[in-house]
Amino acid sequence: MSIKPKCGMAFLCLLGCMFSFFTANAQQPPSNKDTETGAISGKVLQATNKEPIPFASVALLNEDDSTIVTGVAADEKGGFLLKPVPYGSYLVKIGTLGYNPYFVHVKLTAERTQRDLGTVLLETGSRSLKEVTVVGQKQMFTMNKDSIVFTPDENFLPGGTGMELLEYVPGVTIDANNNITMEGKDRVKFYVDDKPIALTGMDANSYLNNLPSFMIERIEVLKAPPDAVEAEQALVEGRTNIRYINIITRKVQFRGYSAAFTAGVDSRRNLNAKMRYNLNLAPFQVTYFNNGQYNSDSSYVNRTYFPKTPGGDSSYLSQKNFRTSYNFNHNLNGRYELKITEKEKLRGSVTLGWTGDGSDAENNSINSNYAQKPTMIKNQDSRNRRNGYRAVTDWYYFKEYEENSEKKLEAGFNFVKGGGSGYGNNDYFYLLTDDTSLQKNDRKNGNFNVRSNIHFRQPLSAGKYYDLSATAELSSGMNLNLATRKNVNDLELLPAPQLSTDYSDLNQNYAANVSVGKRSRKLGYNFTGRLGYIGNKSEELYAGNRFNNETYEVRSSMGINYSPWKHHMANLRFNPGIQYFNQMALLDSLKNAVPFKYTNFSPGINFQYDYKQQQITFNFNRNMDRPSPDQLNPFVNTADSFNIRTGNPNLRPSFTKDYRLEYTAQIKSHQVKAGLEKQDASDIISRYTKVEYINDSTIINTSTFVNLASRSDRSAYVTLNSHFFKALGNNKGSFNMNVSGGLRYYETITDGGEEGKEAVSERFANVSGWTSNLTVWAAYRIRVFSISVNGRYNGPRYYSQGKQEARFNSGLRGQVNMFQRKLNVAFTCENIFGSSVKNFYELTNTYEQYSNNRRNVRFFSLNVTYNIRKFTKLGQKGPKDYEKEEPL
Repeated sequence: MSIKPKCGMAFLCLLGCMFSFFTANAQQPPSNKDTETGAISGKVLQATNKEPIPFASVALLNEDDSTIVTGVAADEKGGFLLKPVPYGSYLVKIGTLGYNPYFVHVKLTAERTQRDLGTVLLETGSRSLKEVTVVGQKQMFTMNKDSIVFTPDENFLPGGTGMELLEYVPGVTIDANNNITMEGKDRVKFYVDDKPIALTGMDANSYLNNLPSFMIERIEVLKAPPDAVEAEQALVEGRTNIRYINIITRKVQFRGYSAAFTAGVDSRRNLNAKMRYNLNLAPFQVTYFNNGQYNSDSSYVNRTYFPKTPGGDSSYLSQKNFRTSYNFNHNLNGRYELKITEKEKLRGSVTLGWTGDGSDAENNSINSNYAQKPTMIKNQDSRNRRNGYRAVTDWYYFKEYEENSEKKLEAGFNFVKGGGSGYGNNDYFYLLTDDTSLQKNDRKNGNFNVRSNIHFRQPLSAGKYYDLSATAELSSGMNLNLATRKNVNDLELLPAPQLSTDYSDLNQNYAANVSVGKRSRKLGYNFTGRLGYIGNKSEELYAGNRFNNETYEVRSSMGINYSPWKHHMANLRFNPGIQYFNQMALLDSLKNAVPFKYTNFSPGINFQYDYKQQQITFNFNRNMDRPSPDQLNPFVNTADSFNIRTGNPNLRPSFTKDYRLEYTAQIKSHQVKAGLEKQDASDIISRYTKVEYINDSTIINTSTFVNLASRSDRSAYVTLNSHFFKALGNNKGSFNMNVSGGLRYYETITDGGEEGKEAVSERFANVSGWTSNLTVWAAYRIRVFSISVNGRYNGPRYYSQGKQEARFNSGLRGQVNMFQRKLNVAFTCENIFGSSVKNFYELTNTYEQYSNNRRNVRFFSLNVTYNIRKFTKLGQKGPKDYEKEEPL
């Protein structure tokens, strides 16, 4: 059965387009970040003939140590505008190849927020492109109260991926299953070039694992979404328990091209090959990158069960897995920017991506009784292949009105289409009912996503303004998995509908917004109202299940800022709102309908006080988290024959109240945070794992989701982020070191209630203790040589269903750059002190389990990268500056 959007929603989408789409700075109430910044502008000309110098580099440097704060490239006419620039004293460096650099001191204050450098004349120098062989050293981490920016060197992690590079960001933790947390919070959202990562056609794990590390220019950790559409939603919801990670990809800022090729091998017989190519023929730009990997690895899983049943024996499971796999990913992007006038432009891009992967695995599993005598031995061979594509088009229109530069119109459109197919063969695949000699699965999937927005901003007198905006997003997906199987005595494969799935879903999100306010450092205010609809329909053909979730919401944000003295700023914001939630589940398997209806009042308050580089914040909000279709659907997932996953159609939304009091102090490149947190949740959605007997000799894990009655968390924490940088030998060498760590005391009280009483044991219903984390990275670089070491530690922690043991891993890397930095050779040793072991202890009212999973044993790798750069001269105007190899 196909799913179609409601006509009413289409009308709401059409009505929403009469409004405009909000930008992050416009909608937020005036804050320290908005009001304590200024701008630097000017124009760069040749001293000899007064001709413009296009694409000259403009760098903003710290006055104390000359490290780069930010920068910009001049346009084709030599003009530049650098903003936003926080108040303070800086050194501005302007230069390009073939000219002597120009330096000037600049100071921005509340009394002088704009600085026009006028016409800057550059004298001809004696340097040429071939003579520039040494790249100036720079600080890789920039920290302030609201963000952390990591700007790695292009060859920082040869052969690495975006996921591996992310581990060097302070506060980020990635576990053995690629689950990403930030400062202890499991709510992390990812963006690529200021847009949600979903608009690339890939999820966060897929994108980061297939993105070569040298494609990343910088990684930003933010407190507010960089995407204006989601920034508006975060503003009215008042959520403070989310961190936003923005991946900025590498682009060519000059006319010409650059390319990089990496090939690597390690002692585990793994191979990798990566390439990127960037071309700028303004107004056209082309970017291509790929990632190919061949992996050969083994893992060992050991589990010990103690079922709590009368006369029940302990059971031991030992699994040894050997797997070879390959995957390749290609991404081709073309951009075009049309400047209609100086204040009006149209930017568009088209991205094509295609991917493929395959794996062959051998699995040996042994079930044993309490005396460790084998009761079942199973060998399993599997073969899987998959390929797919994605197509993305993204367009953005911007117009500033001549009579007032603050008056502007913006509009955006994004369309993503993807699809794929594949198959899997499993020999001796163990099912829930019978032994099977062969099972085959044929798979197809497809999806699309459309998002559009429009925004109009109108300034009024005395700093007042209003914004009108609207957004509409529509997405759909399908996943077809047709299973055939034969038992030991069968002659041919027969259809297996109970193991097949034909799943489809449709998601709709519409919102209209209005914002009015006054921007003033002394006394400003803002009011934002939002009317929204969120809908999700899903159905599974073979199981006969249909779900329909709808949420209607009215939200608002009322904020005021006040600055009583020069270095003081206070912000206060209220976030009242109301949600109406309706969920209906139609289940053929249960022969009935399961309805849920809720009305939720969601208040919130946020207070922030800044004094120079110190900040104190208090936040409270109450929000509803809806169950997803993947958690609701009750059909069985048998991807792993010993770990069966099911859904729970009786899930209800969970409601949480979050309180947080936090103090932050920023001292140059060092940041200290201390805080108190409290979270009270009801009907909390929790994964529940239990043990089930298939017969006397075999047991399996089954996991589903349940609503626990309540959970209360209390914690106090202290975190430290410090970056040390020192340029050595006339800036021909450097020492970089980053230390990130934290200590947290926690107390968790969990009540499983009637539905979750088996999921929470008495022992772990009330747990408390200390946990800690520490990440250290240090690098020494002198001319073309560099060496770095790193170590990561995550302390143990108790949960309502068990304990996660401590984990530690480490690495050592040496690099050499040769032939004017065209060739980079890197040697790496990972897990210097041995294997990375994931230990976990689980305890419920029905069973007890110990498990460990050994992965990533110590290994050595060698990666070689070759870089090519070609710069095109623009007549007599001079080429782009090569002194800054990294984009500013």
